[in-house]
Amino acid sequence: MMTPILYMIRKEFLQVFRTREMMAILFVAPLVQVLVMGFAITNEVKHITLIIADQDNSVLSREITDAFTHTDRFNVVGYERDMARVGEAIHAWQAQMALVIPPGFGRDIRRGSRPQLQVIVDGLDGNSAGVALGYAGAILQERARQVGRQMPAALSLRNLHRVEMQERMWYNLNLNNAQYMVPGIVVVLLTVISLILASIGLVREKEIGTLEQLLVTPLKKYQLLLGKLIPFLILSFIELGIVLKAAQWIFAIEMQGSYLLLAGLSAIYLFSTLGLGIFVSTITGSQQQAMFVSWFFMLLMIMLSGLFIPIENMPPLLQKVTYLNPMRYFMSIIRDIFQKGAAARHLLQDVIPLAGFGLLIFIFSVLKFQKRAA
Repeated sequence: MMTPILYMIRKEFLQVFRTREMMAILFVAPLVQVLVMGFAITNEVKHITLIIADQDNSVLSREITDAFTHTDRFNVVGYERDMARVGEAIHAWQAQMALVIPPGFGRDIRRGSRPQLQVIVDGLDGNSAGVALGYAGAILQERARQVGRQMPAALSLRNLHRVEMQERMWYNLNLNNAQYMVPGIVVVLLTVISLILASIGLVREKEIGTLEQLLVTPLKKYQLLLGKLIPFLILSFIELGIVLKAAQWIFAIEMQGSYLLLAGLSAIYLFSTLGLGIFVSTITGSQQQAMFVSWFFMLLMIMLSGLFIPIENMPPLLQKVTYLNPMRYFMSIIRDIFQKGAAARHLLQDVIPLAGFGLLIFIFSVLKFQKRAA
């Protein structure tokens, strides 16, 4: 039984490695993609363009200005005293935020009163605006604590603040964005490679007429499918290993969990993507059509996986739809293994539905392929 399958596997490997273009797609493109996407895709908000209107020009106001200048969170693009010019700068997209320090600010602080600073934010991008306000608040609070230690007028208020908040960060201690995003990007690349290989590999046989020739050979249909899919499975694992090690080396991220566990759960996930690739091959007649339909499914899977948009932030209906997305479960699995070192027993809530969907998709796709082949 194994001999016909081994012949098919050998044939498929020879076909894949026949051209330099395919070699580049398999081994060079994923490295370029993980490099570009790892640096480009980020949830962090940095270099917020800021214009400062220091109408006080006191020692304290200059210290506050320096605090905003010497941080990578803000990029000070100008200094103005005229509020009309400040408004024009925000309206013309020259600045996303303005900090206005009113006249007499330093004097009022020394007297023990509580003057107000004004922060104006362009709210078109609500997420960035909220984060920018948080950054500004943190800088101003830190400056206020320093003033409270220095000025007698504030010393009498110190006893009112006996309770302090103690911050403790788990798992991603350095708040390294790549530690969170790169494992998700690895999932995307694994999905792209496996789904496209499976869909195009079968459609190519159909296009050049060799599929009909294979179907009239003594090969059984399941042997044909195994012979086609096993090379794709092996290539997908090679891609996973290359991209993971490259990502760890380039972005200095750490793998906290078990590589063996990750490999086993990746195999379960690949049942879904390879099965979906088989399904795409049964409903398309050319490689161009297969590529288009594959990208349609991949785009939906990526957008509903929680990689770019937290699932909790989606509308309730879409949150329910994500339960039908295998990538949602594997995205959670790889992050838990990579960042938390999670064991298999901690992942059952994702592994069980992932295995169930993978099995259903694969069986349905194989049956549809056999029906079309008949």
